[in-house]
Formats: sequence, C-alpha cells, structure tokens
Amino acid sequence: MRCLNVCGMLTVLLLAHLVVTDPAAGETLEAAWAASLAADHSLKAGEKTIEAARSDLRAAKSARLPTLHLSSGYTFLNEEPAAFFNGAPLTTAEDEFLTYQARLMVPVYTHFQISHTIDAATAGLDATGYEQQVRVRDLRLQVAETYISVLLAEKQLTVAESHVASLTAIAEDIENMYDQGMVAKNDLLAARVSLANARQTELSARNQLDTARAAYNRLLVRPLDAPVQLDPIAFEAPEGSLAALVETAVAQRAELAALAEKMTALEKTAAATKAATGPKVFLSGGTEYTENSHQVHEDLWSAGIHLSWDVFDGNVARHKSRAALSRADSVREQRRNLESVIRLRVRDAWLKMQESQARINVAADALKQAEENLSVSRNRYQEGVGTNTDVLNAETLRITSRVNYENAVYDFGLAVMRLKRATGDI
Repeated sequence: MRCLNVCGMLTVLLLAHLVVTDPAAGETLEAAWAASLAADHSLKAGEKTIEAARSDLRAAKSARLPTLHLSSGYTFLNEEPAAFFNGAPLTTAEDEFLTYQARLMVPVYTHFQISHTIDAATAGLDATGYEQQVRVRDLRLQVAETYISVLLAEKQLTVAESHVASLTAIAEDIENMYDQGMVAKNDLLAARVSLANARQTELSARNQLDTARAAYNRLLVRPLDAPVQLDPIAFEAPEGSLAALVETAVAQRAELAALAEKMTALEKTAAATKAATGPKVFLSGGTEYTENSHQVHEDLWSAGIHLSWDVFDGNVARHKSRAALSRADSVREQRRNLESVIRLRVRDAWLKMQESQARINVAADALKQAEENLSVSRNRYQEGVGTNTDVLNAETLRITSRVNYENAVYDFGLAVMRLKRATGDI
C-alpha cells in the first residue's frame, strides 16, 4: 500500500506540474530584451557608426554652401619693385608690405557631383541604420535562445529531482521488503545503484542550470552569479503558410535592405566620381588689401564668375567610377545569394517548428503511458509477480518520456523564435 501511495502522489504532482503555470513573478522575455538592448556594447558601437554616417551626410550637404577663405601675410623684399617709365626707373611698391584677403566662393553648377555625393551619403546612412537593425534582431534572438535554455535547464533539473525522488521511494520499498526477507539482496543493490546514478544526473543538471543562468546574465551585462528568475513563455506559432512567410522574410529582412542601400551608395559614388571631370561654375566675391604707398587704391573689392573643366585627367575618374560600379555589382550578387539563404532558413525553421509541434503530442501521450506503466510495474513487483528490473526499467522509461516531452516543448519554442527571426519579426 505504501508503494501505491507514493507512486500515486508522484503521478499527481507530475500532472499538476505539467498543466499548472507557476504563479511566481519573474523577469519576462520583453524585459530581458530591453535590458540587453540598453547594455550591449556592440549596439553602442553601432550607434557610433550611425552617428559617423550622419556626419558624412552633413559633410556632403555642406558642399552646397559658400566657402569663405581668409589669408594674410607680411612680405620682405631685397629691393623695392620698380619699372621703367619714359626711360627712367619708377618705384611701384615698397620692399616691406602687409597683405590680407577674404574670398567667398559659391558653387552654382558642379555637373551633379554634389547631388550624387549627397545621395551616396544618404544611402550609406540608411544602410548603416539597417545594419543596426540586424544587430538588434540578432541580439534579441540570442537573448531569446538563452532565456529558453534557462527555462529548459530548470525543467531538466526538476525532472532529475523527480527521478531521484521516485527512485528513493522505490529503494525504500525494496529495502523494507528485503528486511522482511521478501526479495533478494541484488534487488536492493540494483535500486541503490540506480538511485546513485540519478543523483549524479541531478548534480549535472544543477551545474547546467548554473551555466545557463551565467550565460543569460552575460548577455544582459550583469554579474554572472546574479540571481535569475524567469517567467514562462507561451509560444505561439507565426500565422500564414510557408510561402507567405518566405515572402514576408524577403520583404522585411533588414539584411536585404542594407545591401540594397549599399548598392545604391556605390552607384551614386560612381556617378559622383565620374562627374568630377565635368564642367563646373562658381561665383566668387571678396576683398584684398595690399599695403603700398605707391598704389592709388590699396583696398580692392572683386566679384566674378568662374568656369572650370577637367577635360582629361588620364582616365583616373573613369576607372574609379568603374571600380565603384563593379563593387555595386558585387553587392547585388551578395544580395541575391542572401535572399536564397533567407528562403532556405525560413523553410528550415518552419519545418522544425512543425516537427517539434508534432513531437509534443507524441511525447505527452508517451509520458502518460510511461506513468501508467510504472504504476503497474510497481504493483506487480509488490504482489510478487514482477521483477525489480521491470520496475527500474519502467522508471527509466518514465523519466526518458518526461525528458522527451520537455525537450519537444522547448524545441518548439526555439523553432518559433528562429522562424520569427528568419522572417524579420523579432
């Protein structure tokens, strides 16, 4: 009777554990995401990269603005400059004099070089922003995976403790029966060996949980030994067919958008480089002062329009433009390759989600049967029509079924998170 009572209590506790959610409050996955995004050093480095790209864009736009050049100097000559006038020398300047000038230049037409440079910088900034999105989503997936690994490690420890508790009860029953001379000593020894092995498994599970929690704390930039208490996750599979999920991924993956912007930036850079040899028009104005007592007007103002055209530069600009276009073609091929990889990853994650979802149902049914098998085996052994080996094997089947169930549940969770990352939803 004592054997039946203990077995029944274990069964009830197990079923309650499977269907009842622990009400204790802990850290949610959303809170973990927020903490990791706020503390991660790679994201902070990415923000600096974005700020650098913003500065590049501001510099490109500033090329449209007027430029002001100031200069000044004091000159010493060994002789006063002079010229012949009616056959006699005439001094034209002093041998020491001060000069200064201020000149303002305004670009009027640059053969679209400035606009192409601005477009390239804009595309570069957009590409940097998309790359930051990739880092954010990769980090969110990494945190989710580590979060799930902690939950799984907690379940594995619970399973190991359940195994120890069940084998402890079995060993106590067999010891009582041995003391009464009802079973052989090797039955008792076999039960004790199984219990010792279960305790070793429990120690290993406890260490694995500590390692999982330390990895979780590292991602959140916390002390590795900081306490960790996590809320369970209700995993929900993404809606839609596989084909729809694939198209969603292609449409919203930031990696593809980043490569598209890089391609645009290189094409605009090529256009700007080629435009460097085109005609350019500038307006200028300024003042110039030269200290010279022989000069009627020492302080002069000027305004002008200037045209420049590098008709031939040895094909330097043309070759650099072609190099940029070749890099753009390279990025285009990289994008095509990445798109095919994304399609494959979405398909793989979707299939694994379907597989793990089916495994949950199979594992739950197997666990129920394993519990019943253990109960029957213990009753048969208690009545003398079964063997100790049957009981230990039944307990092994029960714990294996429980492990399979927990693994299926969290494999489903991982597949869901990876599918969401593959489609760009995380």
